[in-house]
Amino acid sequence: MSIRNSLRPLASSARAASRRGYAAKPAATNPNLVQPSDSRSDLLRSTLYPADSYAPTSSSPTGSYHPDHLARLQAVIPSAEAYETIERAWLLYQRELRTGRQNALNAKYKAMVEACDELEKITNPANGGAESRDGKGGQYHRHVYEWATADVRQAERRGEQTRGKKTVEQRWKETRVDGLVPRESWVPVESRGKGWDYGWTRPGHGQ
Repeated sequence: MSIRNSLRPLASSARAASRRGYAAKPAATNPNLVQPSDSRSDLLRSTLYPADSYAPTSSSPTGSYHPDHLARLQAVIPSAEAYETIERAWLLYQRELRTGRQNALNAKYKAMVEACDELEKITNPANGGAESRDGKGGQYHRHVYEWATADVRQAERRGEQTRGKKTVEQRWKETRVDGLVPRESWVPVESRGKGWDYGWTRPGHGQ
């Protein structure tokens, strides 16, 4: 017991000295003071960067020099022409995508123009029709063409607020959900639906 008690202060002081040497800051006042290094750091450094890593005959897989580094680079980078071919192929693919999107938009616009022209023919009073005698317009009433060709109101384009009381048509447009198909359907909810109203008419345009 006496020997163990006598060695206990020495062991505690050695542990404290090792902790102080590992975590202490380098003293700027004593240039001859050398801080003890960590053996684990030295082991990692010697493993990752061996002493013979710069030797041409080094066989260390973790060394910074490889005798066949040129062959490895050529395997990864075959030639400048190959990279140029890949880049040109990618640009060609992007151009084909842009062309496809532009053709689709042109086809949609052409179909819309043809539909508006057809509405113009069947609603223009000058073209005659069943309702021309009464002075209402062509085969159908003129407001069919006006609804189809109206994009956005001028006040909405300028960001102005409509004055006075809102009409049924304006309130109905504000309650519509963008991107919902069909446009006249309700907002999706988890509760039980009401079913499809086959007798529905557009607000403000009921007979």
